[in-house]
Amino acid sequence: MTLEQSIDLAELQADMAFEAYLAAFDEDAHPETLDSLETEALIARSRYDGLRTDVMGH
Repeated sequence: MTLEQSIDLAELQADMAFEAYLAAFDEDAHPETLDSLETEALIARSRYDGLRTDVMGH
């Protein structure tokens, strides 16, 4: 997998994690579920941002 493909995949995962969080929020999910999904979304976004930063630094 190329670095560009890795970045695209990380972006897709971040978007999907955020969408899952929003869907659970709209469904008034249990607070622990929301916390877990929010954490997952933040980790996925951080991974994506880290890859993008690595590319820009080179």
